[in-house]
Amino acid sequence: MSYTKKGILYVLLAAICWGSSGVAAQYIMEQSQISAPFLTMIRLLFSGFILLTLSFMQGDKIFAMFTVRRDAISLIIFSLVGALLVQLTFLVAIEKSNAATATILQFLSPTIIVMWFAAILKKRPSRYVIMAVATSLIGTYLLVTHGNPTSLSISKAALFWGIASAFAAAFYTTYPSALIAKYGTLPIVGWSMVTGGAALLPFYSGAHSGVIINTHVLMAFFYLVVVGTALTFSIYLKGAQLIGGPKASILSCAEPLSSALLSLALLGVTFTFPDWLGTLLIVSSVALISMDSRRKARVG
Repeated sequence: MSYTKKGILYVLLAAICWGSSGVAAQYIMEQSQISAPFLTMIRLLFSGFILLTLSFMQGDKIFAMFTVRRDAISLIIFSLVGALLVQLTFLVAIEKSNAATATILQFLSPTIIVMWFAAILKKRPSRYVIMAVATSLIGTYLLVTHGNPTSLSISKAALFWGIASAFAAAFYTTYPSALIAKYGTLPIVGWSMVTGGAALLPFYSGAHSGVIINTHVLMAFFYLVVVGTALTFSIYLKGAQLIGGPKASILSCAEPLSSALLSLALLGVTFTFPDWLGTLLIVSSVALISMDSRRKARVG
């Protein structure tokens, strides 16, 4: 198998696993009565320790960033505003709606990123970006109203947390680039998860004495932490290295689609025609942004 085909396979597999991890999180919260903040805490702590262990095993200096005061502060900011918020807002959005809706709304983050950089650089967006913004806005409108502006098809709380998740994901994606370039991806992401999870310990460490734990919940949690977070993250990075960031971004559009299909098949979530159309429009906005990145790379 060629490197390109391997890269495509890795990224697609990662996207599907990421989409299914939201479904696993919804199942856990529904079956065990665990709240979104508590699940956020244990997911971050377990996933972070796994990533740090993998990083240490491959020879990374996992404590190096703490020897530089500025980098340590940047890591704390990334941990609290990035890793913690992106997981917390996403899981609360699932709690208030469902995994598919939360995943789709979080996929607005690429549009937020390109508009933010266009604003701070005072540069007119390209036609691809303008089309991406238009399709993402129309897609969101259809998803949350079903075409009727006088009513919402999801709760106001679900809409708020879903949009907040998109902004948190935009920050999470863009902020740590300097840290990652200096220390590597696994150490930075691993410590951000551990630090973010530890920040919730004083509030939620003993808050769920009456949870319902059974074999199915434990299996779903194992999938969420090991497969849907740690393993998936690693294979996505490997695939992106083989085929490049823009192509990987396009292929990652399989994430919301897989979440929608799995929610339909496993959790009984119903999607109407406006839901599917809105989903496809939001997904297409990510593809348009990736096409713009490839065009700029060729010109450059």
